[in-house]
Amino acid sequence: MRRYLFYTAMILMVLGLGMCKVEETLPVKKPNKNLSYLYIPGRTPLQPEYRIYHTTDSVSLLRVRIAPNQLLFNQAGESGNYISFLDVRYRLFLVKKRATALADSGVVHYSIDPTKLHSRVIEKSILIRCRQGNKYILEVVMIDMIRKTAVQKFIYVDKRTRFSSQNYMVVDVKTHRQVFSYALDSTSAVKIIYRDQQPHAFFIRYFRPDTIIPVAPNINVGSPILRRPPDSTWQISYRTDYVRLPREGIYQFSVDSTVKDGVTLCNFGPFFPKILSPDQMAQPLAYLLTKNEMRHLMSRPNRKLAVDEFWLSTTDDVEQARQLVRIFYNRVYFANIFFSTWKEGWRTDRGMIYIIYGPPDNLTKTVSREVWTYGDEKDPGKLSFTFVRIDSPFSDNVYNLSRSATLVTRWVEAVRTWRQGNVFSVRY
Repeated sequence: MRRYLFYTAMILMVLGLGMCKVEETLPVKKPNKNLSYLYIPGRTPLQPEYRIYHTTDSVSLLRVRIAPNQLLFNQAGESGNYISFLDVRYRLFLVKKRATALADSGVVHYSIDPTKLHSRVIEKSILIRCRQGNKYILEVVMIDMIRKTAVQKFIYVDKRTRFSSQNYMVVDVKTHRQVFSYALDSTSAVKIIYRDQQPHAFFIRYFRPDTIIPVAPNINVGSPILRRPPDSTWQISYRTDYVRLPREGIYQFSVDSTVKDGVTLCNFGPFFPKILSPDQMAQPLAYLLTKNEMRHLMSRPNRKLAVDEFWLSTTDDVEQARQLVRIFYNRVYFANIFFSTWKEGWRTDRGMIYIIYGPPDNLTKTVSREVWTYGDEKDPGKLSFTFVRIDSPFSDNVYNLSRSATLVTRWVEAVRTWRQGNVFSVRY
């Protein structure tokens, strides 16, 4: 009984940080058709994080977190104190077979007083009405009302079963705050909470790291989905004070050993999403090297020297080589932030295209796909990639590239341009 009260108190502590009812229900402004800014670092100062947590069969929580330094404060209020005004607008669409239907919408207004903040982040909770057994897509628009900037996000809300990842909350045992990133290292200690029930145990499935790198976009071989059996399984008591991820790999926690769903936490190593070690710098070069070249590079005893020699071989200008390195590994870093699933983002289809071609000039999203376009929309020489969303029990961020042999020329051209010491661009 004491344990149950402790877990209940922990949930209330986490959710009580800024829970707010929707003040009014309003239509959200028409979304921007070109969403390419979502994958362009620095395009907007707003970088909010979101998590969905299902609390009952009819209500779920949209959890919001943002750093105060991303907001603009001024002294325009009557008190003369610095204050920021933040709006969170949302529309929830029920996903049907051939269409979507509006299920809920609203706008919440927040006044942020920095003198009343008790931490380095702002966390809020918004109630959304969604029923068990359905699947939704949630459009969220966060607006800094003083700076007049906004950022849009689309979140999949999966309420089809009671075992999907959004039925679990992961809490840092040290700060008692919800964990928004499910990429953890071996030092992180977390508590996993399951909805409004108290099961007897968690069943854990462990998978070794998925190191497969996608093939070129012109090769018609689909990117593999994680379907192999777990490398090990065990169970722990639900009353366990905390869990850690002791070694690199994929950990799926579930309250039912007979289902494939659960909440997946990944250990990608101590530096993720950064690329710091020679091994980490070497592996993404698989997109620029042949298999034999890559095999030779990885067999070199001094991996750092091998990586340096490759980049210096692309150009006689040392400063230009440094510029190439900076751009290439910045893209690897942001691919990890934007596209990670059960494997690092740079190992995914979207990560591959992002590293070689950069952020798209135009991005459109539907419930089931993303279309990236490089070059002017009216230019017959434009280049487009279609990524189809895949349902996976391990991640809601899985998109597979629709491959085509017609892409071979532009891929070869792009790789050749990088190897000749230049960043490829469709526009040139």
